[in-house]
Amino acid sequence: MSIFESKKLRLIIKSPIHIGGVEQKITRFEFIHQGQYVYPISEERLSIFLQKKNLISQYVSAIERDGNRFNLADFLRNQRINLKNDDLEELSNKRKIKVLADASRMQDFKSFIRDGFGVPYIPGTSIKGVIRTAILYNSLKKFKDENPISFKETIEDRIINDIEKRVNKKKLFQWGNEKWLESFVLDDQKKKGPNTDWLRMLHISDAYSSNNIETFLIPANILKKENGWTYKKERSGQDTTIWVECIPENTVFEFKAAWDKRLLDDFKRNNQNVNLPDNLNGIIDNINSWSTDVFDFEKDFSRGHILENWYRNNTSNFRIGFGSGMVSTTIAILLSEDLRKKVRNYAGLNRENDIAPKSRRVWLKNNNLIPFGWAVIEIVK
Repeated sequence: MSIFESKKLRLIIKSPIHIGGVEQKITRFEFIHQGQYVYPISEERLSIFLQKKNLISQYVSAIERDGNRFNLADFLRNQRINLKNDDLEELSNKRKIKVLADASRMQDFKSFIRDGFGVPYIPGTSIKGVIRTAILYNSLKKFKDENPISFKETIEDRIINDIEKRVNKKKLFQWGNEKWLESFVLDDQKKKGPNTDWLRMLHISDAYSSNNIETFLIPANILKKENGWTYKKERSGQDTTIWVECIPENTVFEFKAAWDKRLLDDFKRNNQNVNLPDNLNGIIDNINSWSTDVFDFEKDFSRGHILENWYRNNTSNFRIGFGSGMVSTTIAILLSEDLRKKVRNYAGLNRENDIAPKSRRVWLKNNNLIPFGWAVIEIVK
């Protein structure tokens, strides 16, 4: 009899998803935009190409002269190098990203994570991070529903006190995670931490698509709810634009989840009446409950704006990656409006008494606004 309960799951992408890779940002040092595609250039292949063209010294001089303003495409054009599609595919090792908007002003973009073979995937650690948020959220929601006074004294007052004491912003609610998910008793573990973490029992593999994926490059704008609706702008007056490489809608990823039943027995023997999932179906239930609240919160935020159309016409139970924001990655919904503002003003940008959060990253597609990061998670078998 297996000590693991195992299931195959799938993620069906419902809105563009971006998860950053090692190369957080690709600049015009490292890509060439031609036609409908952007070609991320291999440093090794570029050096061979420049050597063949006897352009190494000119390349170095141009970088020293232009600094951050250096543009690889302009450099090659000034050297009268006319790159054909075969040249670009050679320089990029056949990697190209379709651009779905006017990218003439694009100076850099965020690349999607890829494995050692250059294949886009969704890391199991990222999926497990979302699951962790969902479980913590549901556990604290139940606590708040059953004892709102104790929730305020135990959770909200502690957060307020930490803000007043100016604790490390990145560790603002670390104690909550430790208290509710890691502080369990085990026979062989005296110290609380990762080894006494309830989610040690959950193993998530990386998620891959069975089909070849053609990622696309799209502009994300920042929609703000501020005395009406507006877009964040730069000093130049242009809308703030973040270019991101994304997985398109309807792409399907599959991965495996395993639950360690023997480890569960060890935890249960030493810890009674634990209000946390103890199997994979319980994990899915937690995800569904959490995502319903997040989806409804986002739909309510968008009310009266064309963004609401997406939430009215779609369903989803999972959110991951770029654009997920404060609501999807923390327990913010459980906090009072005033406290959400305090947390935002302290841990993020100080927007004083504006609603929290006040902005969303969105993609304008064919006169419709689309949020980022939504998917459907479901059990295959």
